[in-house]
Amino acid sequence: MNGQLWIWIVVAIVIIAVIVAVVAYGRRAKDAANRKRAADLREKARADALGAHERSAEAARAAADAARAENEAERLHKEAADKQKAAERANEVSQDRLRRAEELDPDAGNRPDPNGEGSRRDMDDDGNRRDRDDNQGDEEGRRGSRS
Repeated sequence: MNGQLWIWIVVAIVIIAVIVAVVAYGRRAKDAANRKRAADLREKARADALGAHERSAEAARAAADAARAENEAERLHKEAADKQKAAERANEVSQDRLRRAEELDPDAGNRPDPNGEGSRRDMDDDGNRRDRDDNQGDEEGRRGSRS
């Protein structure tokens, strides 16, 4: 073979080696860039997961706060209902005592009704107490004193 052919073969081999080296280097550079991008994506995914976990914890806290508020509202509603019932019972006891006092008091018929309804309790002809209108009582009282 001639010397020039050997030179072309060597040049071809060098060119092929350079091409292979460039492709290999390019692939390594691409792989390195992909690794860096993958690492960045993993870091962002971790940050997103942490944010999602924090939002989930906040939602759980909000749900717990809402449940506590509902329980407190329920307790306050029950307490208000109990106090209303106690007030009604106290009022019934007071009214009952007032009725008993009126029944016992011989002068009860001569006083105006404490409720301000304008009626009085007077004795009827049989000795029983009965309600009547103040104006009617005054009129009957005047008629009774004239006769």
